[in-house]
Amino acid sequence: MLKFYKILIKLSELLLNIMFVLQIGLMVTVFITAAFWFFDLIGSSAFEFARPFAEGISDFVRLFYHEDIEIGGQYIDGSLLLFDILALVAVFLITKSKFYIYRGIECIEHLIRVCLNEYEEKFNQELRQEAEDRIKQCNNVALLVQFEVKNMYVDYEQVNAKEKENEAFKIFYSALKSLGGCKFAKTDDKMLILMDNFSRVDNLLNFVEMTIDKIRANMKKDKWALISYTAVEVYNQKSDFKSLVYPVLEKIISLHHKNEILCLGNFNLRYQLNSEQIYTLFLKGSYNIMDDCDVYGLVKKN
Repeated sequence: MLKFYKILIKLSELLLNIMFVLQIGLMVTVFITAAFWFFDLIGSSAFEFARPFAEGISDFVRLFYHEDIEIGGQYIDGSLLLFDILALVAVFLITKSKFYIYRGIECIEHLIRVCLNEYEEKFNQELRQEAEDRIKQCNNVALLVQFEVKNMYVDYEQVNAKEKENEAFKIFYSALKSLGGCKFAKTDDKMLILMDNFSRVDNLLNFVEMTIDKIRANMKKDKWALISYTAVEVYNQKSDFKSLVYPVLEKIISLHHKNEILCLGNFNLRYQLNSEQIYTLFLKGSYNIMDDCDVYGLVKKN
């Protein structure tokens, strides 16, 4: 359809050029014939050079019109006058026609813009769909949790902190085992949780957060403070987890945002495609993780 509209534009512009040339030609012809007729009528030879041209037009008009004009009892040839009148009418009609053709061109140009906008929107929609499909291929979730335990007494020697930390991890792991579809691994003071179904990410995050809050509340009764650092990332099952995913999680953890769940833009994009979301993601800032990366915090909706 777009090609058809463009062809119409070109044809309309060609028609306008032809009409413009025709209009100029008629105006020049009217001026020459009218001047010749007038000067011939008063007996002047000022426009005698135009006689062959004027007589040719006069002979042509007489093929259709044979009447003479009576002026002051004298009959004169009115073929040139009739030609000039018809030519002026034609010029007027051409002028009006050009106006409507210009209006028609404006309408066609509007239709072209509509078509281009539709094509652009369709193209952008296809790009968005392709981008979403690529993002949805990242269906695996990795969650890294680090605990830090401190005694709430200022002058208390922190000799039992490591034992309390291990105790917290044991309770944490015991609770997590009730979650199906997850794998676990503990390294030093960190717990790694893997899940291959992103649609259940809210359940995982919510369960982890609630479990940590319960452990923190229980430890507080014994005057121990539990600080958690949590990072979550999404990845494709074809990704090299050890060299690409886990180092990113560790770098996010190293930012040491206490008792918060942090993620990068990849997780943010994937999370926004979920139909239901119990968390709100807000920008924490830009940090040097993989070059400069935007880091987001996850906050549960009220």
